[in-house]
Order: sequence, then C-alpha cells, then structure tokens
Amino acid sequence: MSNVVVTTPSPDVIEILTPGLPGPPGPAGPAGAQGVQGTIGPPGPPGPAGLQGPPGGFVIAAVVPDPSFLPAVPDASQTGMVWLVGTVTYQVYYYDATAGWVTLDIAEGPQGPPGVQGPMGPQGVQGAVGPTGEQGPVGATGATGGMDQLVKPVWHDASSLLISPWKPVPSIQQGVRYLIDAWGRCQLSGEIFYPGGDFNEGVPIMQCPPGTTPTQNWVLPAIEDVIPARVYRVDIRTDGNIYLQFPLLNTTGQLFLDSLSWMTQ
Repeated sequence: MSNVVVTTPSPDVIEILTPGLPGPPGPAGPAGAQGVQGTIGPPGPPGPAGLQGPPGGFVIAAVVPDPSFLPAVPDASQTGMVWLVGTVTYQVYYYDATAGWVTLDIAEGPQGPPGVQGPMGPQGVQGAVGPTGEQGPVGATGATGGMDQLVKPVWHDASSLLISPWKPVPSIQQGVRYLIDAWGRCQLSGEIFYPGGDFNEGVPIMQCPPGTTPTQNWVLPAIEDVIPARVYRVDIRTDGNIYLQFPLLNTTGQLFLDSLSWMTQ
C-alpha cells in the first residue's frame, strides 16, 4: 500500500487522501520513424574447408576388371585421377579422402562417330614356345601297297621356261622337258642353243620348273655339243633360276640338259 498523504486546504479542515490502485495500461503508441542504417561490421573468420569434389576433366589412372583390383589408397601421383572398372562397359571410380572409393554416375550420351584408324603398331616380340601337346591317337592302318600302285613319272614341256635368247634345238623332236620322280628329284632333258654363241659368264639359262626350286644351291656339270666335248658348270639356285658359269671362248652355244638333276626338297 502507498504511503498516506496529508494535505491542509484550510485551517479547520483536515483531508486524508489514500492513493488508488494503478489503472490498466494504455494503448500502444504509434511506431517511431526508422533509424539510420548502422555501419557494416568486420568480416567473420573463414569457415572450415569443404569435402573434395569429384574430378572434372578425366585423367584415367588405370583400367581394372572389377573393384577388387582397386588399391586401398591410390598413389600420390594419381591424385585427382579416375579408375575405370569393367571389361566391356565401364564404371568410373574416384577416391575421396573421407568416403573412400566412390562411383561417379555419368549420364550416357549418344554414341559418337567412329574415329580414324590409327597407325599400325610395331611388331611385338616373339612369345615363348608353348608346352608340347599330348600325343594324338594312332591313325588307322592304310591299305597295303604294291608295285601296281606306283605312279610313273610324266615328262612335261619346259620350253616356255627358257630365258631369252636361249631356244630349243629344232632338230630335237621332244624339245626341252622335265619330270619329277617319286623321290622329289627333278630331271631335265633336251638340247638348247644360244644364238651366235659366246655367251657371258653367269648368263641365266631357264627358270626352275614349278615346285622344283631347291632349298640349297646345286652345282652340276653340263656338256657342250662339240667334238671334243667340253664340260661347263651349271648352278641351280634357290632364287628359282638356272645359270651357266665360266664359259670358254668360241663356244657353239649348244648345250645338253640331260645331265642336270637335283633334289627339290
């Protein structure tokens, strides 16, 4: 309760006033005018660094068939690189320092046009010889042979194999011939001549018949058609040609081929 207040309006009247209780609050006054903007405060301290995002432009570190081949932690030199996992289609993996290996989902675009063919790479080194395979089964027994099954060698014309200007001697009816016997031996027959004679050393006579080129050079004698007879050296070479070597002076150019026989294997 408030203190009692004594007032004396006149000498013979005394009034004693007792204060009443507080009245209810009045209505709120109107809003005041907006104050002026304060000055900008100083910047706060920098926030913590965010997590590392996935790489942008891809640099492929390696291609592996499945995730089990990914290393626990990539080498420092592979920071920011991606790994391709798969054999036909591939999924992109990158390493996050907090989350570990994370797949990078990429929307697949339309297939691009084929690129130009690259140059042929160098020949690789020869691989190691593989192990010997198992022996195969024994083949069926063949029919019993006999003399009646032997094929008689056949003479073939060899005139077209002569190298110009060598020609067959016209008086020899059978011309220039060859045969290949059952042992793979080639035999020539006939007589040829070099127009004008006096040919040079190493002049080619003819080509070896088909399938008769030897695997090593052969040196054989051939006889000139003169009296007394003269012997010449003839080379059957692995290049497929037959050459006459070391001719004598004043040669007639007529040469017998019947002494020329060599193995074709």
